[in-house]
Amino acid sequence: MLCLLHRSFIKGAQSLYSFCFEMSSAVAPIFGVLGSCMGCMIFVENIAKQEPSAMNLMTFSTFLFIATHGIIFTSKFFTVGNKIPLKGYVKTVSMFFIVNVVNNQALNYHVPVPLHIIFRSGSLLATLVLSVLLVGKSYSPRKYISVIAITVGIVICTLATSSQGSDSGLSYEEASKHYREWSIGIAMLSFALLASAFLAICQQQMYEVYGKHPDEAMFITHFVALPFFLLMGGDILSAAEKLSASKPYPLLPFNIPSLWIDLLGSCILQYLCIKFVYQLNSRVDSLTVTLVVTLRKFLSLIVSIVYFKNPFTSQHWVGAILVFAGTLAFADIWGSSAPAKKIDEKKSQ
Repeated sequence: MLCLLHRSFIKGAQSLYSFCFEMSSAVAPIFGVLGSCMGCMIFVENIAKQEPSAMNLMTFSTFLFIATHGIIFTSKFFTVGNKIPLKGYVKTVSMFFIVNVVNNQALNYHVPVPLHIIFRSGSLLATLVLSVLLVGKSYSPRKYISVIAITVGIVICTLATSSQGSDSGLSYEEASKHYREWSIGIAMLSFALLASAFLAICQQQMYEVYGKHPDEAMFITHFVALPFFLLMGGDILSAAEKLSASKPYPLLPFNIPSLWIDLLGSCILQYLCIKFVYQLNSRVDSLTVTLVVTLRKFLSLIVSIVYFKNPFTSQHWVGAILVFAGTLAFADIWGSSAPAKKIDEKKSQ
């Protein structure tokens, strides 16, 4: 009996040590995700508030920045061969381009950034629906309840934002135009939600066939999509002129337009955000990644409300809590056996 207790104690101590070591190695990526992703949202919202028509330019700049970095450091000026053939990227690149453009462009249709964050937090809803319909997966009742909570939360926040528009003091014609454009933005976010879930399925299928090569995938998905932006060339050039006309950045000695500084900041931080998420995914279990990403979205929501003084009523808070709590419940983040289970799996390999 004593021998059994001793062995159980040793095994528990080893599991605890392994978990603590794993988490200590993830400290830098966790703070990297929180800092870079939240910082990126500040730059994005600042651009969206001052020049909402620059969303296509912002998307193109991010793609160009990450693609250029990939050419230099990942493909080493195309001297390193791809581990995944280009034909394997076709669906992923197409959906990735569509999701990013539509999500960012929705900010041009009077969709407030807090609602934008909450909407994008509902990706589990679309993932569950498409996984059931396209892949034939089945889920536990708890996950369906979680998705219902997420759906209700998004609906509550959307209705709350809609009612704010009617009380804004606009004339009937202005309010009607504002509501029509806002409805287009909501439709775009809804479409992007489904497209994002389909993108996740495409990525999963690609990794199952060719293996996981995150650095290469990040480079190729951004680089191959660049020609698509030619379709938006006129809009991008027009937005560039508007950014150049913005007031000079106060902390620099040269008269550099402030919105160009914001755009550069968003590109750098967006790259770091993606990079740190990939690093985190390689060091901890998926539940921890879900917790960190959900925490990042919630903190970004708080920053958007406080820093940019966005209106956020008690109705919004109820909806937001339902969305984030439903996300954590769906991921079963409160299951205490996740770290130990992962350690046992590693030992059995």
